[in-house]
Amino acid sequence: MESLSQSLSIWLQTSVFWIAIAVLFLGLELVNRRMVLFLPVSIASLAVAALVQPIPANWPQFDVMPQSWPGILAIWALISLLGSTFCTMYRRRQSSKRARRRKLTRAGV
Repeated sequence: MESLSQSLSIWLQTSVFWIAIAVLFLGLELVNRRMVLFLPVSIASLAVAALVQPIPANWPQFDVMPQSWPGILAIWALISLLGSTFCTMYRRRQSSKRARRRKLTRAGV
């Protein structure tokens, strides 16, 4: 019988698993649009799915992904964190622009 770590490693190294996670988080994003977390996590899941996808042997081999499941989860968390930070910064910038426009329209300028 396989250990939990081996089973987890097999699941985390398949692209179908990461696509399913991305679809799950996209569904959560559609339900709750105010959360800044769900969209970056789903994009990170799709990026990890692309990275773990096996490539043909005659193509150049780039070892970007680690072979251990903690490394894969660390890359997924890092991409999610960077994406969430970017989305938060973009959202704040957009809301400050909207606030300035409202001030100008109320002042009659």
